[in-house]
Amino acid sequence: MYKIDYSIGLNEQGRPCIELPEDYEHRPEDRFFALEVVRWMLQDLYTRRGPELDVNTLTALQEAENLLGQLSDEVAELLFNMMKNLGEASKEFGNAFDIKVESIEERDALPVKNILYKNMIFDREDGLTVLVYTYDPETFMPVETRYKLVNGIDNENWIKL
Repeated sequence: MYKIDYSIGLNEQGRPCIELPEDYEHRPEDRFFALEVVRWMLQDLYTRRGPELDVNTLTALQEAENLLGQLSDEVAELLFNMMKNLGEASKEFGNAFDIKVESIEERDALPVKNILYKNMIFDREDGLTVLVYTYDPETFMPVETRYKLVNGIDNENWIKL
């Protein structure tokens, strides 16, 4: 989960403005969020107030939303590729598991493509490792079982480690 810490301050003209902390790290995810929020606001305005607005304003809203959509799509593509690369890099680090789930059913329901886990994207492929983290109903103690896909990507290819 991403989080943006900010406060509302006043600029040189006394207009309220957003102030980010001095140590703020500029992340593409934050820019994507800002683009998507503004795009949503324009779409919402167009939907709710469209009949009240003149043709020039409606055209300007549509053009602005189209521009933001193009920018947002480009940032989304960059983020997707970054998340895929993070997933690949994570696998190379030799971690104990790639993905953590809470049941065998959740493990078996993982899609073939684009499994989103902790800001990384994985695909079902030979070598994918999943940690199933459950609780023993009798002792209420956690039970961790690792599974790896071996010689295929179907549910019958999960091997308990």
